[in-house]
Amino acid sequence: MKKLLLGLLIAATALAGCGVDASTQVKDTSYDGTYLKIAVIGEQPNLQEKNVKFSTLSFEDLEDTNRISSKFDAVFIAKNNLKQADEEKYVKVYRKLDVPTFFLETTKGFLPFVSEDLTYATASELEHSYASGYLQEKKDSYRYWEYGLNNDQKNNKNVKDVYSRIFETIAEVKE
Repeated sequence: MKKLLLGLLIAATALAGCGVDASTQVKDTSYDGTYLKIAVIGEQPNLQEKNVKFSTLSFEDLEDTNRISSKFDAVFIAKNNLKQADEEKYVKVYRKLDVPTFFLETTKGFLPFVSEDLTYATASELEHSYASGYLQEKKDSYRYWEYGLNNDQKNNKNVKDVYSRIFETIAEVKE
């Protein structure tokens, strides 16, 4: 009987350690923070968030940095517009905005967009990168954010998780 009890105890202990690692699980949650208005250049994200409103914008609209900074909480630039977003004339625009700019589905981070000496074509690939954010705070200081997909797997749940984290960042900056 003692051997059976000891065997069950060892088996139970061994099985207790066998489970799905919680750190690799993505919770299926929606953003429920403060209301956000986000300008989007390119295709709008396919999300149904009650506290987030997307508005389509052009690069020409973006050049009116005072209007954009007062009307929106952030700017998203979609993947299909990253090449144009890299044009040197927009470096000053991103630096003048008072709201963060997020480059979606970029594998090269934010630097090609805000550096005059670096282009998107020549920038190095970053591991685990899906989206990058940038905000110039003062002349010589800025903030940036990098977001990756859980386990580097692109699926609806992981993409939604990235957007939820971006929304949280925007809400924090807005405070």
